[in-house]
Amino acid sequence: MRIQWLGHAAFKLSGAGQTIYIDPSRMEPLGPAVKQLFDHPEPADVILFTHDHPDHCNPASFGKMLKADTMLVGPPACRSKLGIEMHMVEPGAELTAGAATIRAVYAYNITRHRTPGTPFHPRGAGVGYLVTVEGHTVYHAGDTEPIPEMEHLGTVDVALLPVDGHYTMPPEEAMQAAASIRCGVVIPMHLFNTPGVEVEAAAREHPNISFRLLQPGDTYEL
Repeated sequence: MRIQWLGHAAFKLSGAGQTIYIDPSRMEPLGPAVKQLFDHPEPADVILFTHDHPDHCNPASFGKMLKADTMLVGPPACRSKLGIEMHMVEPGAELTAGAATIRAVYAYNITRHRTPGTPFHPRGAGVGYLVTVEGHTVYHAGDTEPIPEMEHLGTVDVALLPVDGHYTMPPEEAMQAAASIRCGVVIPMHLFNTPGVEVEAAAREHPNISFRLLQPGDTYEL
């Protein structure tokens, strides 16, 4: 399997003759390299959306990825926002797409709130995904903090974890989450203004975790 980072929370997974995108929203501040990735994409067999926020679910970003039989998957709020047919999922849902198996899992805030009592990402509104292709499992955490459900994900080869420190979790918490997941490799995402050196410093505190800091367009192969 090949994992390509398209910037922010957007990834392309390639394997077993399939192309799967997760949260393919183009972030203009990331510049021309990201624009190129979205202007000339490979056609999508599957597109997964974690939740309906525009930096994750933006119809202006993924139109060029669509083909006649592209499968769209996401929680109900994405279906309502996009107004197009999709497979609606909630945490615990499982589906098969060609050679890929996909399981939706919880993603939510515990301590980080928009206003008191109103989390940025309420429990049950969005999801993360476990995607298994060619015997390898990739965990896209969605927008989340460390949550108890992470301890029950099963085998994870690569964890794609947010590290922005405002809407989700800072690098230190992300690496603690990685330790609880017991994943093979961590790839940070959803950085916003978090310096890469801070993520690297947090990773050094957990020497048993293998860490890869990608630039938009970079790939990691399993």
